[in-house]
Amino acid sequence: MSDRKKYAGTNEDLADHALEPTMRRLIAVALDGDTITYGDIKHMLETEEGFSTIFATRIGFVAGTLMERLQKVDPAAPLINVLVVNQIDRQPSKGAGSFMAARFGIPQLAKDGAKEKHPKLWEDTYQRAAAEVYAYEAKDWTKLFKKAFANDLTLGKIEEEREARKEGTENDGLDYNHRSYGKGGEGPEHKALREWVTANPGAIRKGFASARTETEVDLFSGDRVDAVFYCQDRTIVVEVKSLISNEIDLRRGVYQCIKYRAVKAAMDVRDDPLVEAFLVTETAVSGEIASLLRLHKIKHFVAPQNRN
Repeated sequence: MSDRKKYAGTNEDLADHALEPTMRRLIAVALDGDTITYGDIKHMLETEEGFSTIFATRIGFVAGTLMERLQKVDPAAPLINVLVVNQIDRQPSKGAGSFMAARFGIPQLAKDGAKEKHPKLWEDTYQRAAAEVYAYEAKDWTKLFKKAFANDLTLGKIEEEREARKEGTENDGLDYNHRSYGKGGEGPEHKALREWVTANPGAIRKGFASARTETEVDLFSGDRVDAVFYCQDRTIVVEVKSLISNEIDLRRGVYQCIKYRAVKAAMDVRDDPLVEAFLVTETAVSGEIASLLRLHKIKHFVAPQNRN
């Protein structure tokens, strides 16, 4: 009956039990050409690996300790720790500085305040490090994992990890890249929200009240947009995520908005068409999703759950 967690968020437990699952997740992130926030690593360790509450600041310790372990078995190992980024600026925090300084022979990056004092150098070096990580092949990651942890990580397990990090809980009716990340078919929650948004553009913004609206709009890219508002001076593409959506669904929704906005603009025959994107949810989003929305200039609206 006890729900006591197996591990505490101490340095000792993190060093003993967090490095291996973090490495597995980071390999998936690297092969996807992606990044992952400190908060996402914290959430993964707490919900999937049996850790009690971990202070977010301790995730830097996990990333740094992992990288030290990899360099002990292979000094030339790519700096996979740089893929763990701050939710605001999408860059690694100061702990990555000493690793980048040593790798690329730039000693000022190891000094206190380097990220703030040398922002352009920091960003350029981080991107250089990330490029090395992204170029590393899956078979090489399996070898490095074996050296570091004396355990096998098969290519099949890597693919399972890549699939798992994309697994959502909402059925939105789409089969992404011929892989069903949801359970297949549009769920009733998603359908109800999509239809309400299409019928009530003025609820999203008063200025949209007179817009012509369509739902399930097919794009030339093969994607299908939940709703599109055709206003006199702009076009609005809308992705909806219902109350059953989890963090992965919401993150996917942000990237769907980015893609839909770009493709709809490319399809428009007008010069410099104004196309905006909205993510409509039924619950508030986390700080990390909010930061991602701001970064990519995606607008957000929380729909009322009681719409009778």
